[in-house]
Amino acid sequence: MSRDELVAYFDSGGDISELLRGAAVGPDLGPAPDPESVPMIVTGVRLSAAAVQRLDELAGNDKAGRSGLIRRAIDEFLARHTPETA
Repeated sequence: MSRDELVAYFDSGGDISELLRGAAVGPDLGPAPDPESVPMIVTGVRLSAAAVQRLDELAGNDKAGRSGLIRRAIDEFLARHTPETA
């Protein structure tokens, strides 16, 4: 695959989760790390073009960008839906 074809594929928003699955595991790399020890895990999410455009507008010059907005939204959602421990 040429560089231009790769860029076009990734720009199209294709699901790369299968390509990345097990990417850190190999004969020379040893076993995959425990997920709890990894600070951030890359995951693919399908969003409409309009949602991505709006996220980018809202992110503006924020260093965290689109990913930061999505992380904050998920953290807020999880906080609202996590039972409080007594």
